[in-house]
Amino acid sequence: MNLKAELRTETGSSASRKARCEGKIPVSLYGKDHDAVSLLIDRREFETILRNEGVNAVFNVEYDGNIQQVWIKDFTPAALEDLIYDVDLEAISADQKLEVEIPLYTVNDETIKEGIVEIVEQEILVETTPANIPSYFEIDVEGLEIGDSLTVADLTVPENVEVLLESDQTIVSISAPMEEPEEVDPDAEVAEPEVIGEGEVDGEDEEDEE
Repeated sequence: MNLKAELRTETGSSASRKARCEGKIPVSLYGKDHDAVSLLIDRREFETILRNEGVNAVFNVEYDGNIQQVWIKDFTPAALEDLIYDVDLEAISADQKLEVEIPLYTVNDETIKEGIVEIVEQEILVETTPANIPSYFEIDVEGLEIGDSLTVADLTVPENVEVLLESDQTIVSISAPMEEPEEVDPDAEVAEPEVIGEGEVDGEDEEDEE
């Protein structure tokens, strides 16, 4: 997959705003053996890559007569708008080992009749080459009961992928549902508290008067 880009000749906040208004995203491209360069990419094309390949997408960037393999190092979405402010791309090589966080999903949750499925580790840290990055991990929770758990050792890991977590680390557990508090009847009468010693005081006062 290739993403066409153009060299960014103007920098600064006003230039970035202008680029976004034109449907482009400012990009910083850098790498271990690659000089940093500022680019502009098409917003829709980048969003298509995100939608189809996910945040760990590996693709080629074409710019100024060069073709460079990259992966998404980081990007900044706008807080209140459906907009991406800027993107960091890292130049990589085919045999380079990358540390990547892979999303974890559960399947067959509907078979758990009692208990709540809790994903303890939302992402699994792995090390692998660009061509072997998994899109996600799935783990089956069918047959589990309250108190049961699954660990890293229960994952199905593709070849050439190394999980950088301890094998006995819990990643999914089944917990008991929280008990709902009893409803209080707003129309129920509340008993008046009894004042201890009130009668004794009154009795003493009467004897004194006699």
